Amino acid sequence: MKKWIIIIGSIIVVLIVIGVLHDAGYLNFKWTTLTKLFAALAGPYMLMKNIFFNRNSVSSVQEVLDKSKQGLLNDEEHREEYDTKIAEKEQEIQKLEKQIEKLDDKIKVIEYKKEAAVQEVTTMSTEQMMAEFEKMYGNEKDD
Repeated sequence: MKKWIIIIGSIIVVLIVIGVLHDAGYLNFKWTTLTKLFAALAGPYMLMKNIFFNRNSVSSVQEVLDKSKQGLLNDEEHREEYDTKIAEKEQEIQKLEKQIEKLDDKIKVIEYKKEAAVQEVTTMSTEQMMAEFEKMYGNEKDD
């Protein structure tokens, strides 16, 4: 409680000094002036804060170190987990690439057969085409 009284008293003194300087005309409140003022007040404020609310005790430092170690362990676990997931996905990708290669080979065979059929059809005579048509679709005249 005593710390708070000292801090509040210091703030009141600083505000009174700022008010007196402003009334006397030494302070013109512009953004640059306010920035300089806040920068000047930041140093003593941090000093008082560190003196009265010092949280750099051995136990707090040890807590931070323990949290850091636990965080590193968690990171390692996550890294291993993701590495296994990545390896599984890479295996799936390899399987899919093999399937794609097989399908590409089948497409090439079909394209070759198509080209061969086109070549064969272009060399056929009209009678041969009619005979092949009847084999494939039947004779519609007889139906």
